[in-house]
Amino acid sequence: MSLSFDAVYAPFVAALLAGGFGPPADGEWPAELVAAHIARNNDMIAAAAEQVAAGHEVSYDNESGVDDAELAAYAQNAGGLPGLASEVARSARRLEQAAIALGDRAGTPVQVIIRDHGQIVRDGPMTIGAFIDGNASFHLELHLAQLKALELAPEAGPPDDFDQYQLVLLERAPSAPDLDEEASDRLQRQHLGHFAKMRRAGLMTVSGPIRGDDAIAGISIYRAGSPERARALAEDDPAVRAGRYTVRVMDWFTAKDAIQWAASSPDPGSAR
Repeated sequence: MSLSFDAVYAPFVAALLAGGFGPPADGEWPAELVAAHIARNNDMIAAAAEQVAAGHEVSYDNESGVDDAELAAYAQNAGGLPGLASEVARSARRLEQAAIALGDRAGTPVQVIIRDHGQIVRDGPMTIGAFIDGNASFHLELHLAQLKALELAPEAGPPDDFDQYQLVLLERAPSAPDLDEEASDRLQRQHLGHFAKMRRAGLMTVSGPIRGDDAIAGISIYRAGSPERARALAEDDPAVRAGRYTVRVMDWFTAKDAIQWAASSPDPGSAR
C-alpha cells in the first residue's frame, strides 16, 4: 500500500469528527457501531499479525468484532464519536506497525472466518499481508460509504459573504543565480526581512515554505486589494529581484471571517 495508514484512514476519521449522522435503516448499524467495528477489527487483525511476526500459528474470527452488544459497549467506553475517531486512528497506527513488523512473514497463511449479518461469508486461508491490505482498502471503503449514507447534510451552499486575499506562489527559477554560502545566506535573510516588512505594513497575513513540490518553494497570502498590487509587492522581494524565485499571483476567496488572523497590523486598504 503506497499511502500511510494515517492517510488512508483520514477520511473515515474526519467523518466521525464532523458528526451529523442520522439513524440507520432497520437492521443496520448506527455511525457509532460502524466506527467501533473498524477500530475493533483493526486491533483484532493487528493482534493476529503480531502473533504471526512472533512466529506463532494463529487464526482469525471476526465474531466479537461484529457483535452488536460488544460494539455498543466499546462505543460507550470510547466516549462517543470524538473518542471513536481517536480509537480508529490509534488502531490504524497499530495495524500499520504490525504490518511493517511482519517483514517476510507477510506471506504467512492465516485461517480467516468472516461473519456478516449472522452469516459466515468467508472461511478459508488468506495471507496475513493480503488480509491487512484488504482490511485497509475495500473493507474500509465499504464502511466509509456506510458512514456517508448516514450523513444528514452531505451538501452545502456557498457562503453569504467572502474575504478576498491574494495567493502568491513562489516558484524556483530555472536560471537561479549560483551564489556562494555567504551570499546565499544574506539573500535568505533579506528575503525573510521582506516578509517581516509586509506583515508590519498589514499587507501580508502569513507565509511559509513548501515541502514535497519540486516547483513551488513557498506560499504567501497577501491582503493587497488586487492581484496586480500583490504582484508588485511580491516582486519587490530581494530573492525575486535576484532571480532566485518567480511569482504566480491569484485572488483567493474564503468564507467571511473563516480565518482569524492576529490583529497587529493596520488595514491594508488605508495604505493605498
